[in-house]
Amino acid sequence: MGRAHPMAEAGWYSVDLRGSRTDVDQLDTLRVAGTAPPRGAEGGYRPLEVMQEGQQLRVRVADFVDLADATLWQQRQPPAYLLDRLREVLATVKPVGLAADLAAGRLAPAPQMLDRVAGFTPAQCEAYTSCLRPGVRLVWGPPGTGKTRVLSEAISSLIADGKRVLLVSATNIAVDNALAGVMRHRRHRPGDLIRVGPPHLREIATDPDVSLTHLVKTSLAEAEQRRLTLQNRLLALKQTVNDLRTTEKLVADFNPSEHQRARAAVNRDRDIPRLAQQLANAGDQMTARRRALAQADAAVQEARAAVAETSDSRTALDALDGIRREATLAQQEVDRVAVRLLAARAECDRTESDLASARDGGPWARARNWRQLNRLRGLLQEQRETVETLGAQVQHDKALLARFHRSAEPQVAALTAKVRFSREQIAARGSVLAEAQRIHHAAAAELSAAVNEHDAAQQRLLAAEAAPRATPEQQTLVERADRHQLPAQYERMQSLRRRAAAEAPTRSRLEKEHAKAHDDYDRLRRDAESTLIRQARVIATTLARLRTATVLLDGPYDVVLVDEVGAATIPETLLAVSRATTTAVLLGDFMQLGPVLPTPITKSKRPDVQRWLCDDIFGLCGITVAADATANPGCTVLDEQHRFGHDIMHVANAVAYDGLLRAAPNTRVRDADDPEIVLIDTDRLGDLGTVRATGPSKGWWPAGALISRALAQYHRSRGETLGVITPYNPQADATLEALRDWEETGAHPTEVGTAHRFQGREFDVVVLDLVEDNAKSRWIAQASSSRGGFAREGLRLFNVAVTRTKDRLYLIGSRQRIEQAPPDTVLACIAPLLGKTIRTVRAEQLITAPSVPEPDRPLLGEFSNDLADILAQHVRVAEIQDEKAFYRTFAEYLESARHSIWMWATWTANRTKSVAPALGAAVERGVKVVVFVRDARDHLQGTDNSQQNLKTLRAAGPTIVEMYKMHQKIVVIDERLVLLGSLNVLSQRQSREVMLVMEGAHFARKILEHENAAQFRQAPPTCEACGSTTIALHRTAKGWRWRCYARSLTPSDTRSSTCGWTAEPEGPINDARNQ
Repeated sequence: MGRAHPMAEAGWYSVDLRGSRTDVDQLDTLRVAGTAPPRGAEGGYRPLEVMQEGQQLRVRVADFVDLADATLWQQRQPPAYLLDRLREVLATVKPVGLAADLAAGRLAPAPQMLDRVAGFTPAQCEAYTSCLRPGVRLVWGPPGTGKTRVLSEAISSLIADGKRVLLVSATNIAVDNALAGVMRHRRHRPGDLIRVGPPHLREIATDPDVSLTHLVKTSLAEAEQRRLTLQNRLLALKQTVNDLRTTEKLVADFNPSEHQRARAAVNRDRDIPRLAQQLANAGDQMTARRRALAQADAAVQEARAAVAETSDSRTALDALDGIRREATLAQQEVDRVAVRLLAARAECDRTESDLASARDGGPWARARNWRQLNRLRGLLQEQRETVETLGAQVQHDKALLARFHRSAEPQVAALTAKVRFSREQIAARGSVLAEAQRIHHAAAAELSAAVNEHDAAQQRLLAAEAAPRATPEQQTLVERADRHQLPAQYERMQSLRRRAAAEAPTRSRLEKEHAKAHDDYDRLRRDAESTLIRQARVIATTLARLRTATVLLDGPYDVVLVDEVGAATIPETLLAVSRATTTAVLLGDFMQLGPVLPTPITKSKRPDVQRWLCDDIFGLCGITVAADATANPGCTVLDEQHRFGHDIMHVANAVAYDGLLRAAPNTRVRDADDPEIVLIDTDRLGDLGTVRATGPSKGWWPAGALISRALAQYHRSRGETLGVITPYNPQADATLEALRDWEETGAHPTEVGTAHRFQGREFDVVVLDLVEDNAKSRWIAQASSSRGGFAREGLRLFNVAVTRTKDRLYLIGSRQRIEQAPPDTVLACIAPLLGKTIRTVRAEQLITAPSVPEPDRPLLGEFSNDLADILAQHVRVAEIQDEKAFYRTFAEYLESARHSIWMWATWTANRTKSVAPALGAAVERGVKVVVFVRDARDHLQGTDNSQQNLKTLRAAGPTIVEMYKMHQKIVVIDERLVLLGSLNVLSQRQSREVMLVMEGAHFARKILEHENAAQFRQAPPTCEACGSTTIALHRTAKGWRWRCYARSLTPSDTRSSTCGWTAEPEGPINDARNQ
């Protein structure tokens, strides 16, 4: 089904279903495995959860699953499996009840009394009431008329009334849309609503009260926890194995012993330059140290001279300091005697005071104190003598000090004159000398150490040079080991091996336990699902799943509601209705596409097959046109649409609904510069806008893929949803490849496919790629309601595409084809709207050559300018105006080729001489070059000049393949660069041409696939009949064949004068016409 890309969450994978033709409804048949198909029913890993979002599928497996190239597979069912199963189940249905009434075309009339619902139209109220009343009825609801809302309201009311309801549809999205509406009412309890099958809407897939997967998980929490516990333990053990596997691959060729020997030898070799450098560095260091010592010695000498210069100043300063000290001492002595004199005078004054106090008393007092008086008198006499002595000494000392100062003044003046430097200057020079001596000492020590290091380095170098050298192989081995850290990885591998060996028994036991737990969980899951389904009030599923699940068929159901019944077969509809006991309402649109059936059934001529399988339920009841529906009392007609605007409604009415639809009151009226329908006119695009036929009335073209990609990028960047719809699978595949070149892996993809994939869907913007050029009418151009069969199916296809959009519809196709459409066709209905409600944008105006002056460029408007800017990101325009300009432009692309060049050029005219050297240079570079040209029977290619140029081209070395009536003008370089346009790269002359250059590997591979490039890598064979090499490819009714067109006298085909020998190309040729 496609590659499974791992998502951020462990165990989850994303699968792009856009190129798949399979159905994911049968979950039991899905397996996740590698690139090889899983063997048997138990091969691969069964998904634990499946969720579909548009055309992207998300699957979850056990977290410990680790696949390098994970792929989602589906076990192939027989083509008629679902029909056979349907037939088996229908055989058990009794021919009575609502199903019998429906089979006979007996519909209950519309209810007489209608239940009113706020906001509903009378027709919607009638449809709503039909869901609540007994009987089987039809509701014809064209797109946007509110079928889903009616279903949601009706189911909510039925739940409130205690009814059991089966909601089925032919598509998952229709089931989900109706169920989502019921969920928003919030009138249900957990388990009342159950979605059986892979949900299409995330809100349903993640709702724990509705999703069957979540409900089962909740009810089996214990079993799931047991499985998860084992899973987590296995994850931890598996990590050891994964690490060991990775490490073993890394060290597969690593030999520790050999590496150790090589490492020793390489280290020795590596040491020689290092040791030589060390010796050189040591020599430089020794020289520098010697230089530093010499500088230090000079500094010491200089400092000593500076100190010596201060000698006289220092002596004079010392003498001055001596004089100052002597003067200071003398002064201090004078001051000391003066202090003693002051103290003696103070003592004398006190004694005189005491004596005076003693004399102040009377005679008796003096007689009494005569001893004290005598003592005071004696003391006073002594003190007065001392004062006199000290005073004389002070005078003497002062006289001496004065004489000292007078005698010292000449000496001080003489000494001061000798002082040239201050004490600070002398001290500074002394400090400089001390520092210089310290540096000198250090420099001497460093020189000694440098000399020793130099001698040691010299000895080490001599020893290394004498040892054996490493071989080139040893050097390579060590370099690789260092680059990948192989020694450390080897040690890690040994540790991991020991751990893995120790864990192996536990791992084996846990894997068996997990497998058993998984089987137990699956068994319990099936039982739990049956229980949950039987207990639910509303079962929502698809018709395909209903017929294959017994628990769904068992019911019972009070009411069965079938949505999108027009896309269901009559038998599966009858089967669903047979499950209802009171009420069955079938909603749908017979103007949309019918069921997808196997080709043998659709081509069967049996009347019973045509009646019961190739028609729908409306046809069974005699309703094929709008008038039939309005006339049938058992069919309610919804006619007020709310999805799209007036212009698209007008087209839908004209094409399919006979004017039935009317716009809801709130439908907005659009501005003139905001068209609802835009035609991208592909006329005048040349080869880019030419359809490549893949069948009588179908094909594909590059224009559709290119423009669809630009439109997708434009609207997706604005946050709008977009779907690309096309009539044919080959075109869908080409557009898908173009989109993949732009989209990022894992991002939500742009949905693209045929109309069947989009039934029941809606988008903000729809791109309908008509695949209609102006050369030949194809399916959409032939679509008509009056022709039946193929033409009527084309009308339904067109109607589905037109009615999917909510805001804008793009039509990609030829305006000329539309304007020339025959009456009563689909395109004839829209032709009158061109230039009125349908805006036309000419595609060639979006692709403007860079040399066109700005004033001459077309006025496109804001929208078209934006689209042209985005288109320019995918397409470059290279103008070809003359021979030299072409060669310069084209040669750049050829010179860029590194792997392959594929060239389709109709004729080998004069241009060949310019291109052949570039092709020859590419061949010499090892580039695979294959050139396709017409054979010599063409009137231009058969000329002498063209044949001579063909010889020149062959001589350059590319593989030449001649083809009969080839018209392609394509160049593909390195499977990533595609050149398309009106020019023939080997014959363009003096004319202005434009070449479109598109980048993208996916799109380039699609071009090569369509042109069957892979089958023509080898040179054409030699004719086995005549030995000629004039061999050309022919496309016949049976496929491709080689044919010899050499002139022959006895041709194998008597109707021709050529040899006529034919052969099949080696290997199967994929004939695109049969796709």
